[in-house]
Amino acid sequence: MLEYTRVRGIPGLRSASGLNQRFIPGSGSFFKMGSTPRRRLIALLLLLAVGFLVLLARLFDVQIEQHSKYTKLAQGNILRIIPLPPLRGAIMDRNGVVLVGNSTNFVVSMIPDEVIDKRKTFSILGQDLAVPPSVLEEAFDRMRDVLPNYIPVPLMAHMSTAKVGRVSMDIYRLPGIVIQTIPQRTYIQGPMAAHLLGYVGSLTVGDMKKSYARHLPPGTGIGKTGVEKTFDDILQGEPGESRKLVDSQGSVIRKLSPRYPTQGHSIHLTLDFRLQKAAEDALGDRRGAVVALDPNNGEILALASHPSFDPNLISSALTAKTWNGLLNNPDHPLTDRAIQGLYPPGSVFKVVTTMAGLKAGVIDPAKPFKCNGIIFLGGWAFHDWKKGGHGTLHLRRAIMQSCDIYFYRAGMALGPDKIAEMARNFGLGLKTGIDLPSEMSGTVPDRDWKMKRMHQPWYPGETLPFAIGQGYLTVTPLQMARLMGVVATRGFLSTPHLFLSTEHSVRFQTESIVRKIPVEPTSFSPLREGLWAVVNEPHGTGHPVRMKEMEIAGKTGTAQVISNRIPAGGTAHVKIRPDSWFVGFAPFRNPKIVVSVLVENGGDGGDVAGPVARAVFKEFYQDYLSHPESQPDLAANKKEQRF
Repeated sequence: MLEYTRVRGIPGLRSASGLNQRFIPGSGSFFKMGSTPRRRLIALLLLLAVGFLVLLARLFDVQIEQHSKYTKLAQGNILRIIPLPPLRGAIMDRNGVVLVGNSTNFVVSMIPDEVIDKRKTFSILGQDLAVPPSVLEEAFDRMRDVLPNYIPVPLMAHMSTAKVGRVSMDIYRLPGIVIQTIPQRTYIQGPMAAHLLGYVGSLTVGDMKKSYARHLPPGTGIGKTGVEKTFDDILQGEPGESRKLVDSQGSVIRKLSPRYPTQGHSIHLTLDFRLQKAAEDALGDRRGAVVALDPNNGEILALASHPSFDPNLISSALTAKTWNGLLNNPDHPLTDRAIQGLYPPGSVFKVVTTMAGLKAGVIDPAKPFKCNGIIFLGGWAFHDWKKGGHGTLHLRRAIMQSCDIYFYRAGMALGPDKIAEMARNFGLGLKTGIDLPSEMSGTVPDRDWKMKRMHQPWYPGETLPFAIGQGYLTVTPLQMARLMGVVATRGFLSTPHLFLSTEHSVRFQTESIVRKIPVEPTSFSPLREGLWAVVNEPHGTGHPVRMKEMEIAGKTGTAQVISNRIPAGGTAHVKIRPDSWFVGFAPFRNPKIVVSVLVENGGDGGDVAGPVARAVFKEFYQDYLSHPESQPDLAANKKEQRF
């Protein structure tokens, strides 16, 4: 307090009363000079109220108005949550042989919220990874608009252990950079069965905007083709997350309990790895396809296409050079010829013409026919494949030696519409319904088709090549296997499929679709007799397929092709050779397998495609019919009458 106090004997300080006065600091109150005690109390309370209101407003702003902002900042600075991609289930054949599994993939990622200097970070990472910083910037820019800032953005995947080591050494000066370990799809058999298995690819920006992938973190592999795509929802697991407490420098203070990702369901395919290997080995380096299936239920036993590719290269560190090499390859290795290749079936189609002729009554199996090697229609000459013709023959021998003139005559009597109708009954011109994406349907022409497609009428001269599997007609090797399955089962058309079971079920759960075509079972006997002779008679066109252990029936085909199949840089005289076909079934009296073989520009069907089919039949016999428990059935079959 401040006070004036009277002090005697000090010169210069004299009051009116005659006494000296002196100022002593601390001896009085400042408020006492200009206020009463009541006023001082009110001023103090007002000051406290204003301070409390300011503090309350600030608390409201921080805790209510900006709650989300500071929550994210707190989580980003203290709790680091990193999504973990799920594991995919394995893919196995019907006997449990693993075809596709998982391995480890190292990925370097950036958490945008934690990065202090992006340019410096990209520069250091570029040196460690031996790539231009612009490559990393492009990878970051592709994903930053679709991911929250606290989610790691993948910059480079499939890093070698050496690169992981270099980045780890610099991690202390790279805040926001993390090295993740995510699953990598591994195709154990390499190029074998690559088309049917397909491959996976990392999530793209387009994928992440779609509903089926919004819950999946970056780096997750999803099916792009084949079985991987068709059954992606079964194979795909659920993602997890890793949680860690970190300091302001990004150093881990404590690891919290993670939520582990779950693995998807493993699946068994109807495929038999041994038959698949036999088919691909027999096909070798030639362009073509092999299909083997059970005609009774549609189970696919082998589905080969060549040339093939290694899905490991596509699912891992695919370079632009590798991808462009696959796309621009004149032999089209990415095309699954078994379900996407469209070819004229050649003489194998005589199966359809035979059944149409038998049903319409224009073919009499017992009636003799004279083939002199040539037939004329409207001034045009149509020749048989055998110069001079086959002489006098019946249906059985016409099928056995594939007499073109016989079926030219039948086609002229039937007309295109009846042939087309029977072809569709056999499943041609329609997708088979196999559980693989991108199947082609092929073409079965008739009068209406030509008018709608070409705005022209059907000419009589077009019926003759149609009757022997040429002209506008195109099919896939899978369709031809299905067609022969109808003959094998005397009229039942099955839907081919690859899915057999998951690890939680014993067998294929969905009912196999098998329907009866409108042809009497007894009508197949003359046709089957001719198909048996094709393989088992010495002069049959398919005699190279014959096996003494098991009776095989089938049909060869040598289909003419056109020169526009010649790719740029291709060899013309090779590309215009006829395609080679063989399609057959076995055992003859109790069919359990159908094999369809197509060799592009292979030439003679019996000599080229036939041995490939025989290799598959032989493997099937050894694996399924040569065991002691199978011998009684085989012996009983041999005692039956052939026809």
